[in-house]
Amino acid sequence: MNKQPGDITELLKEHVQSLDPYAEITLLFPQGKGRDEELQVYVLSPNRVDFGLEQKYLNARYQVELHSGHSLSLYVYSKEDWHKQFSNTPIYHKVNTEGIVL
Repeated sequence: MNKQPGDITELLKEHVQSLDPYAEITLLFPQGKGRDEELQVYVLSPNRVDFGLEQKYLNARYQVELHSGHSLSLYVYSKEDWHKQFSNTPIYHKVNTEGIVL
């Protein structure tokens, strides 16, 4: 059973925050060709991101896709790494200016 499109934000918050209630979630909606493009989801964790944690987030992404019917691209970073390593990149600027924080 697919939920309504507006429910994707609630699904994301529910599944991501079940893993880490302090994680920051930012959405970038597709621009251009159409609504069939993937939503980009950026998760900034206060914890170090290792393979095990990343797999948990990927499982959460799968659950959101399954219940919403939307395809997602998920990017998971520690907050520290995101702000140190990506602060001079175009995607950092785009996420911080165009992204919708949930």
